[in-house]
Amino acid sequence: MYNTIKDHQLTGTHGVPQRPVQGVPTGQPPYRDKADEGIVKKDSLLPDLNVWPIALNDLSGKFSGKGLRQLARLMVETTRKFTGSIDSWRFDERDSLHDLILRCANRLRDRARVNLIDVYRNCDGELELDLKRYIGNKGNIYCINLMPLYGMKRKNRNLFEILLSFIKGLPFDSIFDTCEDRIDWIWTFLIEEMAYCREAHNEDYGERLKGSVDFLSRYERKYNDFQIMDWKSRLESYRPQKDVYRKLKELLLTSEKLDFQVVQRISVRDGYESMVDFYHTFLITDDGESEFTRSYINMLNDCSNEYDLLSTYAHATVGNDGIGEFEEGLEEKLKEVENFICELNELMERI
Repeated sequence: MYNTIKDHQLTGTHGVPQRPVQGVPTGQPPYRDKADEGIVKKDSLLPDLNVWPIALNDLSGKFSGKGLRQLARLMVETTRKFTGSIDSWRFDERDSLHDLILRCANRLRDRARVNLIDVYRNCDGELELDLKRYIGNKGNIYCINLMPLYGMKRKNRNLFEILLSFIKGLPFDSIFDTCEDRIDWIWTFLIEEMAYCREAHNEDYGERLKGSVDFLSRYERKYNDFQIMDWKSRLESYRPQKDVYRKLKELLLTSEKLDFQVVQRISVRDGYESMVDFYHTFLITDDGESEFTRSYINMLNDCSNEYDLLSTYAHATVGNDGIGEFEEGLEEKLKEVENFICELNELMERI
């Protein structure tokens, strides 16, 4: 499984900053026969693990009393929403709220393809459910490289400002987001490593570190101070003279049809526990081969060794305000974004 993920290449992405994340995905659990969906094992909140139960995050130990009643109500409402009427269900005096919750969970898995349910409290202290439906394994990190972009500033300032305005508007973390804990940690690590290299006289490693650190020092303020312009109107009036500029214009014009926010609407299996989610696999960086990018990938790999960050899910939120819907077509929207990033990098490398 590890080698399969490590060597995986998506269509149209060869030769661009796309890196594998290591780890073993949980994958998609099999579904039971509908004839068995009402079976509930007594004296246990979750059934035998061999039948791949839906995962409810430590449900039995976290909720009791009012909280358990609220959870049961949410589960019943959710089950009716996604699977239809449950009025035909029959219960006896031995059945508990735990039994009811588990029965709802089994039906949601078998009839609505709900593989996971995260239970948490919102900012008002009310319980909410995050229903997750498996859509596939994703093991790559997609980077947009800024180094060739800054290299073209003097050649074509107009196109530079159009591209930078577009890139800054994307919903991705960047190398300059030093207020973000993960980015700040990497910079702290790299700067400390540079100091170590001076003492240890490790010149090769020190030079690689210096490349990213110098990029930060040179461009951080310029990037953060840059005001996003109306790149669409400027792009429409832009008349490229070179073939690569013309292709960049054509590519950017197609971006209006893409849904870049899709990366925010896909989650990973253990995002709730790991504090790392799917959108962290998209990054605006200096260069795909830089020490910053390598350190970022290593950080995600370290986290992936402990949590499943490869299995991805569509999700719907359930709370007192209502029940959300699962979004269809996420994989297709995501593939369009991935291929766009790859083509953008290929063209910027030719500038």
